[in-house]
Amino acid sequence: MKSLSVEQLNKYLKKRIPVLLGIFIIVNIISEIHHFNLLTDILSHFQLQYLFISLIFVILTIYMIFYEKVFFIYAAISIMILFIKIPYFSAFYKPISQITPDEKIKIGLFNVLTSNTDYTKVTQEIFNNSPDIIILQEIDDFWVYNLAPVKKNYPYKVEHIRFDNFGIAIYSKIPIENSQIEKWTELEIPVIKAEFKIDKSEVILYGIHTLPPINNEYLKIRNLMLQKINKISNSTKQKIIIAGDLNTTRFSHAYQEYLQKSNLIDTQVQNKNISGTWNAKHPGFMRISLDHILISPTLVSSDFKIGKDIGSDHLPIFANIYSNDK
Repeated sequence: MKSLSVEQLNKYLKKRIPVLLGIFIIVNIISEIHHFNLLTDILSHFQLQYLFISLIFVILTIYMIFYEKVFFIYAAISIMILFIKIPYFSAFYKPISQITPDEKIKIGLFNVLTSNTDYTKVTQEIFNNSPDIIILQEIDDFWVYNLAPVKKNYPYKVEHIRFDNFGIAIYSKIPIENSQIEKWTELEIPVIKAEFKIDKSEVILYGIHTLPPINNEYLKIRNLMLQKINKISNSTKQKIIIAGDLNTTRFSHAYQEYLQKSNLIDTQVQNKNISGTWNAKHPGFMRISLDHILISPTLVSSDFKIGKDIGSDHLPIFANIYSNDK
């Protein structure tokens, strides 16, 4: 295979960079439009990828300035996009709390994917990480049967089995003092509400799986569920944990409108982890974080971890959580 000469490479870049940069500018403009429709929602999730792509454009356009001076304009545009994206990650700059917990619990969140049959991978990941409480999403009768080895270590449980992708369960080593299945929105999407204690403090855990925004109707219903999370967090003084596949990233307009304006803290951001959880089949830099463990300000997360491949399209997540009353 014949290699390109420097001159051929420069000519290739001269033709391609303006076109690709133009497309990239359009995509970024749409992603910044604060309007709840399917296109703006989808494009808003990829801010980390846009940051990296803009950095690549900066490098390429600065290189091309030495070949043709007009690329100074393209370099300036690329740098401007780069600086527009940087503030999206300002929350990751905040220092991590150094409070030493008296008692902490480990939460594990698994969207197992109903059609996934790698039951052994899921049970092994649970055994390897040994969370105190597990939230399992998209489980059906087959999953409940094949999780029997796990359930031996988790005497407290709440299960709501369905044959679609909205079965949900909580398994706990810690006593669950009260629980119920709530039905959210007109589609009656099941949400588990369970009460337990951390360091003698009462905590309410919500296991939530929102609708995927595959069309504008589902987008609206997902946003209604996010709005309800906001209302719950802002209307109670109790300690709460929201754990689930929320089908949104922290960069989306809906997240900023409802969850970022609530008093909830994203444990992934608190622990400065920018890795993604979906799609597990894609390379790491292409993944986005749809799975979240959010906590009220009177709770603190001392660690956040993304788990290994379990055969699902989602990777599991784990967070250590403790009370912050002192």
